[in-house]
Amino acid sequence: MEENNKIEKYIKLLEANKNIILTGAPGTGKTYLAKEIAKAMDADYDFVQFHPSYDYTDFVEGLRPTPPDSNGNIGFERKDGVFKAFCYNAIKCNQNPSVNKSASEALKAFKEELRSKKNIEIKSFRSNTMIKTSLSSTDCISVPDKSDWRATDEKMLNYIINNVCHENDTYTKSIGNYIKEHYMSGYQDESLDNNIKKFVFIIDEINRGEISKIFGELFFSIDPGYRGVKGMVKTQYQNMITNESDPFYEGFYIPENVYIIGTMNDIDRSVESMDFAMRRRFAWQEVKAEENTGMLDDLKEMKDEVIEIMKRLNNTIWNETTNTGIEGLNAAYHIGGSYFSKLQLYLNEDHTNKKSAYRHLWENHLKGVLSEYLRGMPEAMENMKKLEDIYFKEDVNADIEG
Repeated sequence: MEENNKIEKYIKLLEANKNIILTGAPGTGKTYLAKEIAKAMDADYDFVQFHPSYDYTDFVEGLRPTPPDSNGNIGFERKDGVFKAFCYNAIKCNQNPSVNKSASEALKAFKEELRSKKNIEIKSFRSNTMIKTSLSSTDCISVPDKSDWRATDEKMLNYIINNVCHENDTYTKSIGNYIKEHYMSGYQDESLDNNIKKFVFIIDEINRGEISKIFGELFFSIDPGYRGVKGMVKTQYQNMITNESDPFYEGFYIPENVYIIGTMNDIDRSVESMDFAMRRRFAWQEVKAEENTGMLDDLKEMKDEVIEIMKRLNNTIWNETTNTGIEGLNAAYHIGGSYFSKLQLYLNEDHTNKKSAYRHLWENHLKGVLSEYLRGMPEAMENMKKLEDIYFKEDVNADIEG
């Protein structure tokens, strides 16, 4: 019950802000927690890990080589990056087939009436101006007073179904709204549907990538206040999208039902790579070592014992209650549960070799990271001995079993 309440807290924070970053000491289970949040939301989720070589082409879109043709020539084509493909799926997944069918039938009925009447006058959504519509020789909806304007079926359906059109395109929006109102009985804007499927995109170690290079113009759209069509931006490869039925034909936007969770360690040297403009687009939540111990469930009867050892080790590093500990360190240097979950690598099935497993955990995992923490500090050797002694307190400091 307590674990569920914690997850619920994070879900409310994410739903309110659209973007959150889980930060804290290494190994506190931030990635594990991000996935648990997505599962608890019953959301589809994807996972990527940023690194120094990750860029816009990987994340948003870019040119990719095509297989050699019959003459052995290699070309290039525009391909969606992982995040843009994710947003595309978030839109398509929530399109109700009955709405799609209804939209197609409504457009067909509107065009049949145009053929019969030759033209229909539609009030502009911006003013009291009447827009005279007709059909062109190519069966596109046209506005005779605006000879260079045409709307293919794909363009109209993209607006009717996805609500997507250029912000200055008065004609598409006015005509599309007219079709919805007069030809789609019971039409409902799907963005108002409370049952809409949620999508969570998890970015592990978000600070290890060059944020401005990866997000590009999405720097604007990522803002929680600009979700949906109102946050549409023209991408660097916008002119290469020629399919008018593509929901991003007019520009790319992050759908309302897409949420982003980033994770990062407080003490990473790359923390400073995230500038303040990007920081303010996320809500930040610290994940402490002792509050996220669900990853230790597989240790079964040993879980409580392991948590106690983790607590006393972390209190020696830095005790947040008394504000005492090793000079130069703080709670950001605590050891999280994911380190202790590695005990499973060394435990036998009935856990009779746990003393040996504790020793292997210290030698192979904890000692190295603690040595790195203390590197170059005064009394490093003495403090390492103190940490080792508190870890191997009498209850586990027995002879090592084979």
